[in-house]
Amino acid sequence: MVESTLIVLLVILAAGLVVPELFKRLRVPFVTSIILVGSILGPHGLNYVRHDEVIGFFGFLGMTFLMLMAGLETDLSKLKRMRYRIFLLALLNGLVPFLVGFFITRAFGYPLMVSIIMGIIFISSSVAIIYPLLKSAGLFKRNVGQLILAAILIADISSLVLLSVTLQSIAPITKLPLPFYFLTLALSILVLYLLLPRLTNYVFKEGFSEATYEKQFRSVVVILIAVLVLFSILGVHPILAAFIVGLTLSEVVRSERLYSKFYTIGYGIFVPIFFFIVGMEMDLSIFRTFNISDVIIIAIVLGLISSKFLSGYIGGRLVRLSGHDSAIFGTASIIQLTTTLAVVYVASSLELLDSTLVTAIILLSIITTIFGPVLLRLLIGSPEIPKKEKKKKNRHL
Repeated sequence: MVESTLIVLLVILAAGLVVPELFKRLRVPFVTSIILVGSILGPHGLNYVRHDEVIGFFGFLGMTFLMLMAGLETDLSKLKRMRYRIFLLALLNGLVPFLVGFFITRAFGYPLMVSIIMGIIFISSSVAIIYPLLKSAGLFKRNVGQLILAAILIADISSLVLLSVTLQSIAPITKLPLPFYFLTLALSILVLYLLLPRLTNYVFKEGFSEATYEKQFRSVVVILIAVLVLFSILGVHPILAAFIVGLTLSEVVRSERLYSKFYTIGYGIFVPIFFFIVGMEMDLSIFRTFNISDVIIIAIVLGLISSKFLSGYIGGRLVRLSGHDSAIFGTASIIQLTTTLAVVYVASSLELLDSTLVTAIILLSIITTIFGPVLLRLLIGSPEIPKKEKKKKNRHL
C-alpha cells in the first residue's frame, strides 16, 4: 500500500516537472499539460496510475492551498472599490447563462426542476483552474485580474447556494430550517472576517526570525484547517472556505518570505497532484461514443460556451473594461470543472439528471478544461501592464 502510493506520487510529481517543459513550446499552460497527462495515464486512459485515499487527500490539499494563495494575493481594498463592477459582472455572467441552460433543457421536454438545475450548472465556472492561469500570465497583478477572479468566485458561490436551496425541497442538506442555516453561514463568515485578522496579528506580533516564520506558517495552517472543519459541518465547499481564510488574512500576511513558503509547498507538491487527479477523473473515451445526432448534447455545449463568453464580454464592456480584457473575462468564465462537477454529482446521485445530461456536462467540462486554458493563454499573451498598476502590494520583509 505504502509502496504503491509512493510510486503514484513519484509519477505525478515527475510529470509535473517534465511535462510542462515539453509543452512550453506549444504554448500549452501548466494546468492543461498536467490535466492531459493525468487523463492519459489515469484509469480512463492507459490505466497506469490510480489514486487512493492518500493521493486524494493530497489533491484536496492542492486545491486548498491554491485557493488560500488566491485569497492572500487579493487586495481587499481594491475589491471594495470595485464592488459594483464585480456585482454587475457576476450578475450578468450568471443570469444570462442560467436562462440559456434553463430554456434549452425545457425545450427538449425536461421537467421544471431538472431545467432549473441545468440553469444552475450554467452559472458555475472553475476558480481553481482560472486563478493559476491569471497568475502565471501576470494578469493577477492588475486590477482586471482580481476583478475577473472575484466575479467568477461569486458566480461559483451563487451556483452552490442556489443548488442548496433547490435541493432543500427534495433532499434537505441540513436539519436546520433553511433561513436559519444561511443566517448561521453568513454570521460565521462575518465572525471570521472580524476575528481572524486580530487573532493572526496577535500571533505575528513577535519579531521576525526563522523560528517566528515557522510559527506563523503553522498558525495560518491551523486556522485554515479549523475553518475547513467548521465550513464542512455547515456543508460549504472547501474552495470557498480556503479563499475566505486567504482573503481575511491578506492584510495581515504581508511577508514575502512567509507567502513564498505557502507557494513553494503548494506548487511544489500539492497543486500538481490536484490537477493530475482532475485529469485522472476525465474519461476522454466519451469522444468515441459521442454521436453527432445527440442534438441536446451539442445544444448544451454550444449554449454554455456562447452564453458565458458573450455575457462576460458584454458585462466587461458595461463596466468599462477594454475589448481585450472583456474577451479575457468571457473566455475565462467558460471553463467548467470543480463547481460544475460538484453540482452534477449531487444532482445525479439524486437521480435528477439522466445519462444524456450527465454526458453533456462531462463532455463540456473536458472540452472547456483542456482547451479553455489554451485559448485564454493565447488571448492574454504578454500584455503590457500599466505603470499605475505595476506597484506591488507592500510586504514587510
